[in-house]
Amino acid sequence: MQFIQELNESRVFRTLKQLQSKSSADLAERLFEHLLAFQILAQADAKWAKQYAEQVMKYQNFEGFRTSQNDLYNLISLMLNPDKYSHVIQDTQEYTIPELRLKRNLRNIANGKYDNRDYSELMMMIQRQFDNLKGQHIQLRRIISDWDNLPDGEKRIVIRRMLINMRERGIQSDLYVRLERL
Repeated sequence: MQFIQELNESRVFRTLKQLQSKSSADLAERLFEHLLAFQILAQADAKWAKQYAEQVMKYQNFEGFRTSQNDLYNLISLMLNPDKYSHVIQDTQEYTIPELRLKRNLRNIANGKYDNRDYSELMMMIQRQFDNLKGQHIQLRRIISDWDNLPDGEKRIVIRRMLINMRERGIQSDLYVRLERL
């Protein structure tokens, strides 16, 4: 029950109305950050990441925004269905996401079979599609893909950098709150 309570208390978007000042580029950047944060959590807190991925995969068609779902699910849904939300989002620039690969990685995490190499390749594919990412995003992606080989001090620095990036765009994120606890 505590897991569900945490998800409900710390959310970036509780309603579609909160998206009115956002652009597709903003959402793409947030999705990339959330996927990076989730990659850290999948390696640092596998049990929690497993529960989170199970929640995301309950509705794996990503048909649309759900107030009952977590932030990662809603960001994926918004990015996969931009035309559906053209009345709320400022523009409907389309960003391509390798949906099947993303689903496979989320399913693997939900089954307790996280594969860092596969997830890192997914992040590289997404990076190539999202032309609005900053240098810090690319650098974080590279470092996080080598998470197991990082010393503990460097891991703390990477987490701090992720938190700073995410704080600029939404401190209420459920992944931000969990990452902050590491």
